[in-house]
Amino acid sequence: MFAPDDKSSILESRNVTVGNRRTSMRLEPQMWDALESISRLEGMTINNLCTQIDLRRRKAGLTSATRVFIVSYFRHMVRRYGGEEASGHASLALRVLDAEIGRRPGRVADPQLAERTEAADLHWPAEG
Repeated sequence: MFAPDDKSSILESRNVTVGNRRTSMRLEPQMWDALESISRLEGMTINNLCTQIDLRRRKAGLTSATRVFIVSYFRHMVRRYGGEEASGHASLALRVLDAEIGRRPGRVADPQLAERTEAADLHWPAEG
């Protein structure tokens, strides 16, 4: 569970234009970063991408459908481009949890693991 003062638990509201209507979505900062990265990779604006998500979502709300899209997009990238490499690292989930979510209470950081985590740059794809 996130602590109330934990910045990673704060939802950020942003306005997006979906089709011809302006609406707002509340996502975690990491989700906004991921959506921006996907938009850049696909050569689309966030508004265009959200419009495409909206056109394809079923009964799910736009925010929920956007989260599912983001996770699915990166899952497909891993399967296509790096699945073999990632599958050999049982500690990848723990490294991502430590880097993005926070350490489990009472867990001592492994200095070697911390070095590998920093070297692997577990954050979303770099801009540019």
